[in-house]
Amino acid sequence: MAWIIVLAIVALCAILAILIHSGLVRLRDDVRRSWQSLDLLLLERHDLLPGLLESCALHMQYEQEAFERLARSDAASSRAAASADIPALAAAEKTLRESIARLLAISENYPQLVADAAFAGARQRIVQLELAIGERREQYNFAANLQNVRGGAFPHRLVAHSMGLRPAALFE
Repeated sequence: MAWIIVLAIVALCAILAILIHSGLVRLRDDVRRSWQSLDLLLLERHDLLPGLLESCALHMQYEQEAFERLARSDAASSRAAASADIPALAAAEKTLRESIARLLAISENYPQLVADAAFAGARQRIVQLELAIGERREQYNFAANLQNVRGGAFPHRLVAHSMGLRPAALFE
Protein backbone atom coordinates (compact mmCIF):
# COMPACT_ATOMS: atom_id res chain seq x y z
CA MET A 1 0.00 0.00 0.00
CA ALA A 2 2.86 2.40 0.82
CA TRP A 3 4.47 1.74 -2.53
CA ILE A 4 1.26 2.93 -4.29
CA ILE A 5 1.43 6.23 -2.42
CA VAL A 6 5.11 6.62 -3.25
CA LEU A 7 4.40 5.78 -6.88
CA ALA A 8 1.56 8.32 -6.98
CA ILE A 9 3.81 11.02 -5.49
CA VAL A 10 6.57 10.26 -8.00
CA ALA A 11 4.04 10.34 -10.86
CA LEU A 12 2.66 13.70 -9.68
CA CYS A 13 6.18 15.12 -9.42
CA ALA A 14 6.98 13.87 -12.92
CA ILE A 15 3.80 15.40 -14.33
CA LEU A 16 4.54 18.67 -12.54
CA ALA A 17 8.10 18.71 -13.93
CA ILE A 18 6.80 18.06 -17.46
CA LEU A 19 4.23 20.87 -17.17
CA ILE A 20 6.82 23.28 -15.81
CA HIS A 21 9.29 22.32 -18.56
CA SER A 22 6.64 22.85 -21.24
CA GLY A 23 5.76 26.24 -19.79
CA LEU A 24 9.39 27.33 -19.66
CA VAL A 25 9.97 26.17 -23.24
CA ARG A 26 6.95 28.21 -24.32
CA LEU A 27 8.31 31.27 -22.50
CA ARG A 28 11.77 30.80 -24.05
CA ASP A 29 10.18 30.57 -27.49
CA ASP A 30 8.14 33.73 -26.82
CA VAL A 31 11.36 35.57 -25.93
CA ARG A 32 13.08 34.33 -29.10
CA ARG A 33 10.11 35.17 -31.29
CA SER A 34 9.73 38.67 -29.86
CA TRP A 35 13.48 39.27 -30.22
CA GLN A 36 13.40 38.19 -33.87
CA SER A 37 10.50 40.55 -34.50
CA LEU A 38 12.38 43.43 -32.90
CA ASP A 39 15.62 42.55 -34.67
CA LEU A 40 13.91 42.66 -38.07
CA LEU A 41 12.78 46.23 -37.45
CA LEU A 42 16.25 47.24 -36.25
CA LEU A 43 17.76 45.80 -39.44
CA GLU A 44 15.20 47.55 -41.62
CA ARG A 45 15.97 50.88 -39.96
CA HIS A 46 19.69 50.19 -40.35
CA ASP A 47 19.15 49.62 -44.07
CA LEU A 48 17.28 52.94 -44.44
CA LEU A 49 19.94 55.09 -42.78
CA PRO A 50 22.38 55.32 -45.74
CA GLY A 51 19.58 56.65 -47.95
CA LEU A 52 18.60 59.18 -45.31
CA LEU A 53 22.20 60.31 -44.92
CA GLU A 54 22.61 60.58 -48.68
CA SER A 55 19.50 62.75 -48.99
CA CYS A 56 20.68 64.95 -46.14
CA ALA A 57 24.23 65.28 -47.46
CA LEU A 58 22.96 66.85 -50.67
CA HIS A 59 21.33 69.72 -48.78
CA MET A 60 23.10 69.96 -45.43
CA GLN A 61 26.76 70.60 -46.26
CA TYR A 62 27.46 72.29 -42.91
CA GLU A 63 26.21 69.51 -40.67
CA GLN A 64 29.10 67.07 -40.89
CA GLU A 65 29.10 66.54 -37.12
CA ALA A 66 25.53 65.26 -37.19
CA PHE A 67 26.33 62.94 -40.11
CA GLU A 68 29.44 61.57 -38.42
CA ARG A 69 27.63 61.06 -35.13
CA LEU A 70 24.86 59.14 -36.86
CA ALA A 71 27.36 57.04 -38.81
CA ARG A 72 29.33 56.23 -35.62
CA SER A 73 26.12 55.36 -33.76
CA ASP A 74 24.99 53.12 -36.59
CA ALA A 75 28.37 51.35 -36.70
CA ALA A 76 28.33 50.84 -32.92
CA SER A 77 24.82 49.42 -33.14
CA SER A 78 25.88 47.03 -35.89
CA ARG A 79 28.88 45.84 -33.87
CA ALA A 80 26.73 45.28 -30.80
CA ALA A 81 24.13 43.39 -32.86
CA ALA A 82 26.85 41.18 -34.35
CA SER A 83 28.15 40.32 -30.87
CA ALA A 84 24.61 39.41 -29.69
CA ASP A 85 25.18 41.45 -26.52
CA ILE A 86 21.69 42.76 -25.77
CA PRO A 87 22.67 45.30 -23.06
CA ALA A 88 25.38 46.74 -25.34
CA LEU A 89 22.94 46.78 -28.25
CA ALA A 90 20.36 48.57 -26.12
CA ALA A 91 22.90 51.27 -25.21
CA ALA A 92 24.03 51.61 -28.84
CA GLU A 93 20.43 51.79 -30.03
CA LYS A 94 19.68 54.55 -27.54
CA THR A 95 22.57 56.59 -28.92
CA LEU A 96 21.43 55.83 -32.46
CA ARG A 97 17.86 56.95 -31.71
CA GLU A 98 19.21 60.19 -30.27
CA SER A 99 21.42 60.73 -33.34
CA ILE A 100 18.50 60.14 -35.70
CA ALA A 101 16.27 62.51 -33.73
CA ARG A 102 19.01 65.17 -33.76
CA LEU A 103 19.52 64.84 -37.52
CA LEU A 104 15.78 65.03 -38.18
CA ALA A 105 15.50 68.10 -35.95
CA ILE A 106 18.38 69.81 -37.76
CA SER A 107 16.82 68.93 -41.11
CA GLU A 108 13.89 71.22 -40.30
CA ASN A 109 16.26 74.15 -40.87
CA TYR A 110 16.65 73.16 -44.54
CA PRO A 111 13.40 73.78 -46.48
CA GLN A 112 14.78 72.29 -49.69
CA LEU A 113 15.61 69.07 -47.85
CA VAL A 114 12.19 68.88 -46.22
CA ALA A 115 10.61 69.29 -49.67
CA ASP A 116 12.75 66.48 -51.15
CA ALA A 117 10.52 63.46 -51.82
CA ALA A 118 13.27 60.90 -51.11
CA PHE A 119 14.04 62.52 -47.76
CA ALA A 120 10.37 62.82 -46.86
CA GLY A 121 9.76 59.15 -47.62
CA ALA A 122 12.82 57.99 -45.69
CA ARG A 123 11.95 60.25 -42.79
CA GLN A 124 8.37 59.02 -42.62
CA ARG A 125 9.45 55.37 -42.74
CA ILE A 126 12.09 55.88 -40.04
CA VAL A 127 9.56 57.60 -37.78
CA GLN A 128 7.15 54.68 -38.33
CA LEU A 129 9.95 52.21 -37.59
CA GLU A 130 10.90 54.04 -34.39
CA LEU A 131 7.33 53.70 -33.13
CA ALA A 132 7.20 50.03 -34.09
CA ILE A 133 10.60 49.40 -32.48
CA GLY A 134 9.33 50.93 -29.25
CA GLU A 135 6.30 48.64 -29.27
CA ARG A 136 8.35 45.55 -30.08
CA ARG A 137 10.90 46.47 -27.41
CA GLU A 138 8.07 46.52 -24.86
CA GLN A 139 6.84 43.13 -26.08
CA TYR A 140 10.33 41.66 -25.88
CA ASN A 141 10.95 43.06 -22.41
CA PHE A 142 7.59 41.73 -21.22
CA ALA A 143 8.38 38.24 -22.54
CA ALA A 144 11.93 38.33 -21.13
CA ASN A 145 10.73 39.56 -17.75
CA LEU A 146 8.05 36.87 -17.59
CA GLN A 147 10.63 34.19 -18.41
CA ASN A 148 13.02 35.58 -15.81
CA VAL A 149 10.38 35.72 -13.07
CA ARG A 150 9.02 32.26 -13.77
CA GLY A 151 12.45 30.74 -14.25
CA GLY A 152 13.63 32.17 -10.94
CA ALA A 153 10.70 30.99 -8.82
CA PHE A 154 10.60 27.67 -7.03
CA PRO A 155 10.02 24.95 -8.33
CA HIS A 156 10.49 26.39 -11.84
CA ARG A 157 14.08 27.29 -10.98
CA LEU A 158 14.98 23.60 -10.58
CA VAL A 159 13.60 22.71 -14.00
CA ALA A 160 15.07 25.85 -15.62
CA HIS A 161 18.49 25.00 -14.25
CA SER A 162 18.25 21.40 -15.47
CA MET A 163 17.33 22.56 -19.00
CA GLY A 164 20.04 25.25 -19.07
CA LEU A 165 17.63 28.17 -19.25
CA ARG A 166 19.42 31.41 -18.45
CA PRO A 167 17.77 34.74 -17.59
CA ALA A 168 17.03 36.83 -20.66
CA ALA A 169 18.62 40.27 -20.87
CA LEU A 170 16.22 43.19 -21.09
CA PHE A 171 16.42 45.60 -24.02
CA GLU A 172 16.15 48.97 -22.34
